[in-house]
Amino acid sequence: MLERLKPFRYVAVAALALLIAGLVLARQNTGSQPASAAQVTPPPPGPGPESRPAPKIGPAKLVYKVETNDPVVFLTIDDGAHQDPAMADILRRNGIKATFFLTEFYAQKNPEFFRKLRDDTGSVIENHTATHVNLKGRSEVDQEKEIGPVSDQYQSWFGTRPTLFRAPFGSSDDATLQAAGEAGAKYVVNWGSEVANGQIKFSGPHEFRPGSIVLMHFKDTFEADVTAFMAQARANGLTPALLTDYLK
Repeated sequence: MLERLKPFRYVAVAALALLIAGLVLARQNTGSQPASAAQVTPPPPGPGPESRPAPKIGPAKLVYKVETNDPVVFLTIDDGAHQDPAMADILRRNGIKATFFLTEFYAQKNPEFFRKLRDDTGSVIENHTATHVNLKGRSEVDQEKEIGPVSDQYQSWFGTRPTLFRAPFGSSDDATLQAAGEAGAKYVVNWGSEVANGQIKFSGPHEFRPGSIVLMHFKDTFEADVTAFMAQARANGLTPALLTDYLK
């Protein structure tokens, strides 16, 4: 009887071996982790840090003078090519708080000079583009590159973001006003007369009037130009005032 059952015993053992082998193979295919862990999908990476957008306040307003009846006149000094420590004393002696429209190309050479000049005279530093290009007719993107990053940099260097902008050569268009506004400027400031080489150049009436904005540059004629400005202001019964006290 036992001899007859031997073949069936061998078949059963073989079947059991095949079953065990199948289970081992299945275990290997799923890996050593539990099935629930193998089905977990890692979460997508979170968003990176957002860059702070430039302040957007709409297009800036173009002005040539300040609308006021106060007997005041405003001196604005452009570019920054010539840098002389004596400039602070010249402005202080004449009681002038000026607006420095600095071109980044010059300001980056010595930010500390202009920071000290501003602090010693109670003046302000504003934006006059990165490279002093003529903006009018350029694309909006090109104009934004000349204006926005400069305001960012000046905020870092000087602690205050410019609220005024001056276009080189007084040449601007709607894209300029928009780019200046998006950089945080409320006004694009032109002028009505210019002091150069100790002489006044008028573009209208041959006098300063209340609210007149006067253009000057950082040149080696700085003292002669300030002297000419003050002589004309006194002749017209006007006192120098700070532009940002009126253009707010």
